[in-house]
Amino acid sequence: PAAAQTAQDDDGRDHISRLPDDLLSNIISRLPTNEAARTMVLSTRWRCVWAATPLLVDDAHLRAADGLCELRAVRAVSRCVAAHPGPVLAARVTRLSFDQHEYALQQLIANLAARNIQDLILFNRPWPLDLPLPGDILSCASLTRLYIGLWRWRFPDTTANSPAFPNLQELGLFHTIIEDREVDPLLAHCPKLKILSFAMAYSFPSCLRIRSRSLRIVVEWLCSVDEVIIEDAPCLERLFFESFADRRPVKIVHAPRLEVLGFLDLQLHALEIGGIVIRAGMNVRASAMLPSLKILAVKVQFSHATEAKMLHTLLRCFPHLQTLHVMVVYASY
Repeated sequence: PAAAQTAQDDDGRDHISRLPDDLLSNIISRLPTNEAARTMVLSTRWRCVWAATPLLVDDAHLRAADGLCELRAVRAVSRCVAAHPGPVLAARVTRLSFDQHEYALQQLIANLAARNIQDLILFNRPWPLDLPLPGDILSCASLTRLYIGLWRWRFPDTTANSPAFPNLQELGLFHTIIEDREVDPLLAHCPKLKILSFAMAYSFPSCLRIRSRSLRIVVEWLCSVDEVIIEDAPCLERLFFESFADRRPVKIVHAPRLEVLGFLDLQLHALEIGGIVIRAGMNVRASAMLPSLKILAVKVQFSHATEAKMLHTLLRCFPHLQTLHVMVVYASY
């Protein structure tokens, strides 16, 4: 009976194509880029669904499938975007080098802007680091998420124009050269930005100054920045950093909603709150307190009496602290 039932169910008809359009579109959106495009040959029905499905372009799919050389791979990504009749939801370009392919890069960004790209990850692998990111990236006004890596960021003078990224909520810069004078105009042109990440930025500005009315999370990880200043961030909730090398100040001027801070390295960081430098054993005044902070993470060498004493002082700076994470650092001899 089971075999007979199986034979009866296998009637040779295309039951998948009879599914609703939204379900077929969901199936297509989960396929690799090259496989999703090939669904067009199945039938007229699939061709229409493909045209209406938001495209996800991933250069890893194209290169893995066809073994393309560098120039052909760059052009293939650009042509893939240009040929799709529907919207382009996201693009992941992380395995290509755009060195000596600047024109193809400009064409790619222009096509992405024309398709109202929302989510873009654009890395230049592996080098050179100082390759400038085309100014046409500002034409991608529909972006809500942008991660770039291995570029030289040159933010043009747009002070007289409307916000360059009016919808951007998440921005990450990795292995990217950006000067301190370019950070302010960048933040000013991202009025809805919530998450900002800097990671291993080379030749980074001597001062990372944060002025934003929308930011909620700021991450600074292994960057060559000499000073971090949270000057005016009324919505900031989390501040994370991982530092190395020389001692640097961390100044919190105005962040009334800051709830999470870490890792504060008591050997490398000099904390300043409300213009008051926090020193071990000092009498903490109300102006040097941050009542909003609930979670603190610190690195401490308990073999150094000053750092152990500093930890006790920090606890008085955060009267409403709920969670304390302590990473014990052992002195090297």
